[in-house]
Amino acid sequence: MLRQKVLRVTVLVLWIVISPFALAQKPIWAKGAVPFNFNCIKNVASSQQIPSPDGKVMVLVKCHALPKNDDPTYYLRVTEQNGYAQDFDLEEGAHEVLWSPDSKAFFVNGGQSAFAGFSVTVYQIDDHGVRKLAVTDAAQRDMVTSFPPCKAALRDTEFCKQVEANPEYNMSGLAWVNGSAAVVVMAEVPCASEYGGIMCQVLGYKLAVPTGNILRRMTAPELKRDWQHSMAWDMRIPDPPIYGAPLPQP
Repeated sequence: MLRQKVLRVTVLVLWIVISPFALAQKPIWAKGAVPFNFNCIKNVASSQQIPSPDGKVMVLVKCHALPKNDDPTYYLRVTEQNGYAQDFDLEEGAHEVLWSPDSKAFFVNGGQSAFAGFSVTVYQIDDHGVRKLAVTDAAQRDMVTSFPPCKAALRDTEFCKQVEANPEYNMSGLAWVNGSAAVVVMAEVPCASEYGGIMCQVLGYKLAVPTGNILRRMTAPELKRDWQHSMAWDMRIPDPPIYGAPLPQP
């Protein structure tokens, strides 16, 4: 069963890499998101404008003008109605932005590869400016408890211990709830063989902003039932996890 799962994942990853969909300027995770237009033309600094729903705040995706042989780098400039602006570095693989309906926050989704390194970063706007928030810590710990990496079948022993200590499961924002009070996140164990029998497992979370506290925890079927309409892809329910013998105690 695990070999079949690995084969299906390999085919999926290959499809993502070569698919025209992956090359198009479309959202990958949140259906309502605006994809970034990473387009530095002739090494001239350029920008993409993504306004808030109320038009009072502008997110600019800006490009540093670089020497001819260097790869371009990008960053966000958030400009408020009073002209105050703040710059923020973009995480590797940043791809799309979704504003909250009340214009008080937005999140950025990204991924470092076709199957791992997915992350969501929240930016909250108030009278004191813009705050960059990490809201997925509690969800990361809950994923470790829900799918214990060192109990998975065919696990990598040293790797599973690293995951337990510092989980980096995929986290992708899907939607805002109650204005900007909470964000819905899909959490996934990366579809990589190092994770053994828990690879590709999925849970959903409604996380409070700015604390990241878990307001609701959803199984994969619940997440698909309630939030498929907010996803930019057709979510597949993973097969049940496969566990093996526990690690021997020292």
